[in-house]
Amino acid sequence: MEKKHTEVVTVVIIDDHRLFNDGLKAMLAPEQTIDVLAQVYDSREAKDQVRKLAPDVVLMDFNMPHLDGIELTRLLLGVNPDLKILILSMYNEERHIDSFKSIGARGYVFKTASSEEVVQAIRDVYAGGAHFPAPHAESNHADDNFLKKLKLSNRELEVIQLIKAGMKTKEIAEKLNISFYTVETHRKNIKLKVGLKGEAEFIKFIFEI
Repeated sequence: MEKKHTEVVTVVIIDDHRLFNDGLKAMLAPEQTIDVLAQVYDSREAKDQVRKLAPDVVLMDFNMPHLDGIELTRLLLGVNPDLKILILSMYNEERHIDSFKSIGARGYVFKTASSEEVVQAIRDVYAGGAHFPAPHAESNHADDNFLKKLKLSNRELEVIQLIKAGMKTKEIAEKLNISFYTVETHRKNIKLKVGLKGEAEFIKFIFEI
């Protein structure tokens, strides 16, 4: 028989990307045993909000301006070492996952995860467990090596990942705290390095790697 969850888990969501932050809250809304106490869009406000609200679980984005996930995790755990932090990320490199493990985060969930997995991850860490992807679960090192051979910069690889996550140029600019023009330049440079002609080839390449 499936165990029923009756305890209400209180949650604070920290993600500067408003569309994803709001979408995550909406996704969790039907869960009667999960209560989203607040949404934080600016990582600089997170410490005060978390201290004031004392949530059971913090859902935190990996990549944010001002304070990124690593810095903010260290900051929050410095105030409350028992805080349960669950990282939300589109990055599947094991080195990133290991970094969060080593500093005390309780879990790491890809932003492509289903609502069921996110809910399960919240319950896992609330119960005192951990929720990390299995090694190589969603990473493709052949693809990583292929991209490295193209001599794409770290920023260009980041732009590729954000495009794959469904973000538009304006959203990517806001996410990375750079200008719209800079994002467009990165897109142009990727096309030149890979030898792509036109937007259709570019998008096809992005979603096939």
